[in-house]
Amino acid sequence: IADKLGVPFVQEVVANACAIQALYPRTRCAIELGGQDAKMIFFRANETTGALDVADMRMNGSCAGGTGAFIDEIASVLNLPIEQFNAAACRGRTAYDISGRCGVYAKTDIQPLLNQGASRDDLALSAFHAIAKQTLGGLAQGIDVCPPIIFEGGPLTFNPTLISVFKERLNLADDQAIVPDHPETMVARGAALSLSGMFADAPATIDPAAAAQTLVGFTSADDDHAPGKPFFETAAERKAFARRNQLPEEPHGPESAAAKAHMRNGRLRVWLGIDSGSTTTKLALVADDGQLIDSFYANNEGDPLEVARRALVRLRDRYAAAGITLDIAGVGTTGYGELLFNRALHADYHTVETVAHAHAATRYEPHASFILDIGGQDMKAIWLSDGIIGNIVVNEACSSGCGSFLENFAQTLGVPTPEIADAAFTSEQPAVLGSRCTVFMNSSIVSEQKNGRTPADIMAGLCRSIIANVFTKVVRVPNLDSLGEHIVVQGGTFRNDAVLCALEQHIGR
Repeated sequence: IADKLGVPFVQEVVANACAIQALYPRTRCAIELGGQDAKMIFFRANETTGALDVADMRMNGSCAGGTGAFIDEIASVLNLPIEQFNAAACRGRTAYDISGRCGVYAKTDIQPLLNQGASRDDLALSAFHAIAKQTLGGLAQGIDVCPPIIFEGGPLTFNPTLISVFKERLNLADDQAIVPDHPETMVARGAALSLSGMFADAPATIDPAAAAQTLVGFTSADDDHAPGKPFFETAAERKAFARRNQLPEEPHGPESAAAKAHMRNGRLRVWLGIDSGSTTTKLALVADDGQLIDSFYANNEGDPLEVARRALVRLRDRYAAAGITLDIAGVGTTGYGELLFNRALHADYHTVETVAHAHAATRYEPHASFILDIGGQDMKAIWLSDGIIGNIVVNEACSSGCGSFLENFAQTLGVPTPEIADAAFTSEQPAVLGSRCTVFMNSSIVSEQKNGRTPADIMAGLCRSIIANVFTKVVRVPNLDSLGEHIVVQGGTFRNDAVLCALEQHIGR
């Protein structure tokens, strides 16, 4: 914008220092949090002039932990509107130890706490403690944080409880914390104030109406960023893909042929399997011969046990209304909440989810050579030979490229989850986003939006980035032939046909 309008540019940390020196000269440390960055500025009094000098500046690098994007991520996990996050944290009484490095790692800490019954209010408060811990530990790095301290930026403006947490962790009295008027605009004010200081001799006068006209249609200097190829060159290609991957229509439930075939004297003997996943809860009722009788799939809503309880009651009532008594022969559990559900329901059996994946895959595809599961926060790759597991690889501390990664961005872009694939398939200029961590991906998406990419273009790029993540961060194989000839995909993320298509195109099968 500075180049386009011919006006001065000042780096944001410098602009912030200008504002503080002019407006709040008592300050000895500034903590400023933005959407994807965090900054600390350390000040000292000039021994000669008494003016406020900058002693040191610290800014986060490639990690967006402890920023507004982090709060957005945690709000999504807790199913809290971002406008209600501060109020929830204010009600919190217990602070759990969760990671503040980035929202992805924090999810891994939060999900078990949710499964164990921790309140959303306490977890919102814990997120603020994680931010304060990350900011102070990651940026101060041994420098004494001396009061008075000024708090600035959007996350600290709209989440005053976060300021209280900083004050608590730094043991600050009220008069040692400075909260300026409109702290979200302090950096902008500094940019204006710099015009009478370092840019006093620079031409900086503009006609607002003319400047606005100049910026109409302006995106950024990055106009040469080439889009990716569409998923399909022709409508016929898309129809062929849909036909090839059409799942058979198999009605389930009390009126289905499967239920009627296995019913004896008004009783239906079934086995109940429960997969308590990172973001969703799944139930499966199967007959003695393994045939699926009924199923359930829903978001955890922060309370997986209650979601499962309601689902079981509804299943029982549906079958009772049809004059059928369900005879549950046994219960097995797996997933993140494997042990929780095992204890709560007095289950007969529980197993690690990788074993459950392999058992199910070989039941329906006996010659399976490779299984790729992409769930809400994790992905698993399993190599099989004659039904025997030969190798298992799972993602580590990062959940980029998983279901919650895709859902969070879709929600931000106003694309309902069931419509992601359709949006991606309509894109004629898919964004090229690569394989990046969830929070870093925000920057790429913002850049692509500046380059004129539509939500459909970005969703297409995100679906492809999921598969890029698989083969750059998890399944690092020099030759795709090692996957074998019978590849099975599982997990809620593969309900998205665009992700499936991206996989097909990547591996050429």
